[in-house]
Amino acid sequence: MAQIEIDEAELLRLKRVETMVGTALKNPVARKQLARAVKEISPDDPLAKEVDKVDPIEQRILDAEKANADLRKELADDKASREHDAKIAGLRADQERGFDELRRQKWTSDGIEKVKKVMEEKGILDVAIAATWVESQMPPQNPLTPGGSGTWGFMDAPPEGGGDDIKKLIESKGEDNAVLHKLAQEALAEVRGTSRR
Repeated sequence: MAQIEIDEAELLRLKRVETMVGTALKNPVARKQLARAVKEISPDDPLAKEVDKVDPIEQRILDAEKANADLRKELADDKASREHDAKIAGLRADQERGFDELRRQKWTSDGIEKVKKVMEEKGILDVAIAATWVESQMPPQNPLTPGGSGTWGFMDAPPEGGGDDIKKLIESKGEDNAVLHKLAQEALAEVRGTSRR
């Protein structure tokens, strides 16, 4: 083998490069950067393949960051779900109070079902608004007349339960204001009760 001679300056330069590369290979951060540089100029070099290897410490950090991001997303989703559920529960409670109010106003089951159907079809959330719409679509009721003849004869057979009051009214010749007032209130209540939905 032929002997190669180099001058002292070249030898010092080569030793400096060897020391620098040796130090870089011992430092994990510098080794990674050196591997990237080697991959650029010589992709087949064994050191270049280290670029694709993930450092265990870096992998643990990446895993922790991913777990942290997943946890944040899960917490945000859970909070949004709880807020959504609370809004739905509040809306249902408001609607149930609205239906209770309709029942207090003597709405029938059929009338309430019509309100529910309108709410569903038209996307109305407020019971009172849907009830007002349903009322606006109902034809006006004809006033009811006793016996259906349009006249009220005092001599006709008195209705059940109200005969005593009518007898008192007839005996007083219509002058007993207490009985007259009571009968008028009962008649108004009856007419108003039948005009409900």
